[in-house]
Amino acid sequence: MSSNHTQKTISAVETSFDILRVLDELEPAGVSEIAEQLDTSTSTVFTHLNTLREEGYLVKDGTTYRRSLQFLADGGVIKQRCEAAQLLESKVVKLANSTGEIAGAAVEERGKRVILARSAGDMAAGDELPIGNHTHLHWTSLGKALLAHIPASRRSTIIERHGLPRGTERTFTDPDKLERELERIRQQGYAVDDEEHLRGVRGIAVPILDDDRNLVSAIGITGPRNRFTSSYLIDLLDSLEYAKNEIEVRSQYYGN
Repeated sequence: MSSNHTQKTISAVETSFDILRVLDELEPAGVSEIAEQLDTSTSTVFTHLNTLREEGYLVKDGTTYRRSLQFLADGGVIKQRCEAAQLLESKVVKLANSTGEIAGAAVEERGKRVILARSAGDMAAGDELPIGNHTHLHWTSLGKALLAHIPASRRSTIIERHGLPRGTERTFTDPDKLERELERIRQQGYAVDDEEHLRGVRGIAVPILDDDRNLVSAIGITGPRNRFTSSYLIDLLDSLEYAKNEIEVRSQYYGN
């Protein structure tokens, strides 16, 4: 792609936003009025207005235009995401305080696990991951909980793009074995990291799903291998399931 084409594309987007800013002040407004405010040809303004209308962001009343309620819908989605993130953070802090371990929440973005919230309890032992930390999905409990609930076609694309690098001798590096592990996670409802990313570190995580059973995020707890025995993991799972249920129930109200 040439630099001229890139600049032209950016200018076109800027023009659309300029038109929306004019409508913020003059709404409703006609083509000539907007063109005069922007010192732009009426044909250019009409093209942008028509495009925004076709995409559902403008309503045409006679010869004038105004912004549609699509902006309200988009704003509601953003507000919901912010509220959901705050809810996740509060539950992560509560989990860390009640268990004494490291609790975290993550989402999938561009095929990676991204830490959205993290808190350390008074017994916490582990690495200090910053909020926003990205890593592969296949070698942590949070990542596997997310990967297991991503549609199969997209999961294949992610694996093809990012591969399955080895963290330890326990890492799932074979696609077929990983798929069997993910199927097991879907059936049992939780994922375990058995020193698959870092030696001496184990973890357990559960997915957070919306009303339609689509993946939203995941929450989990990690700690040292010698403390994270099988029986202890079961105890932690009870805490995670309780938090998961609270998050999913409260999230329904954010969407209504």
